[in-house]
Amino acid sequence: MKRSSLVLLSLALTRAAAAESMLTWEDSVARASAANPALNSARLSVDASRSSYYSSFNGFLPSLTLSNGVSESNTSRQPSYTASASAGITLFSAGTAASIRSASAALNSAEASLRSASASLRSSLRQAFSALLFAQTSLDTARRIIVIRRHDAELVSLRYESGRESKGNMLRAKAQALQAEFAVTSAERDLRTARRDMSRQLGREGFEDFVATGAFASAPPPPQPGDFRELLPLRTDVALAEASTRSSKASLESAKSVFWPTLSASYSRSRSGATEFPNRSNSWSAGASLSYSLFGGGPAAAYLNARSSRLSYEKSQSDLSSARQTALSDLESAWSNYADAADQVRVQDALLEAARQRNDEADVRYGSGLMSFEIWEGIVSERVSTERQALSARRSAMDAETAWHRALGRALGE
Repeated sequence: MKRSSLVLLSLALTRAAAAESMLTWEDSVARASAANPALNSARLSVDASRSSYYSSFNGFLPSLTLSNGVSESNTSRQPSYTASASAGITLFSAGTAASIRSASAALNSAEASLRSASASLRSSLRQAFSALLFAQTSLDTARRIIVIRRHDAELVSLRYESGRESKGNMLRAKAQALQAEFAVTSAERDLRTARRDMSRQLGREGFEDFVATGAFASAPPPPQPGDFRELLPLRTDVALAEASTRSSKASLESAKSVFWPTLSASYSRSRSGATEFPNRSNSWSAGASLSYSLFGGGPAAAYLNARSSRLSYEKSQSDLSSARQTALSDLESAWSNYADAADQVRVQDALLEAARQRNDEADVRYGSGLMSFEIWEGIVSERVSTERQALSARRSAMDAETAWHRALGRALGE
């Protein structure tokens, strides 16, 4: 009874371990999103930039100060108490406004960097997941091919023993079976390598026997966009260039802010008396201040700083134009490659169907002595080659789909 319980427990643990190794695309996204350090760093950068942006508004918020004091002198030994409240607000400051715009541009840049990091992680994770599916399917295909080659080697050996086939053809058939065995061993090594890469993408050091689940196929490509410029807002590189342009513009406004005055208003009210909270001798004051800096660094320094910022802004505009043009070319190329790869899958599937049918027919004719070994062997080799080509076409289509999504700036989880 105790032995049977241990066996049942061992089976349960084996099944649990097998279940943990099953990996869907959604599972890999969730694990990578939680464990990837670059993505977590980008998120923290966005949070820090958002706090700085909110903090930049403090320059325009009103200030309020409350005070309560006591004093005593040698001429009058009676303590004198004062209580006062003062408020102030900046009504106009070009420098503070420029700081807000600069903080906003920094937040936009951090958000674009986060999306870029997420898109990059999604692309590499999708490639690793596709590679794992490809390795699994390649191993299954290699095992099917070895069955074919072993069957063919047995058939040729029987014909050789009966005197109807040459020794050279018999040796070639056995060599091809041996080659198929090596292909299985190589596919097993590739599968282990793909599993190791998946562990790395998920932020794990240990090796796990992941089994990717899902169809080894790409989705059909979308219709060709009428105007690829409509997709530019999705591009992370364009978003980063736009944020850099806004930051350069804010720096230019900050450099020019010294040419503008600053306007502020203040109001204070106080009481004094012999008690800690006096209620007599009320006084108040109100005023407005208009200040203008006379260029502490000299007029030439202010002019040169503004000129330098203006040139930097013009450079960022040129960089933005270049980024948009590069993005348009990238989008056009990625969509074209995706469409070509999808078409190639349909072609290879049709060729594979024909190759399998020809192989079945050739087996019958060769077995009955109606076809020479050379023609039959060529048909079998073509079938084996087409099996692998169809597999490679599907892998290329999945990679092309990943490249299209990367060109779109598709983030992790989308």
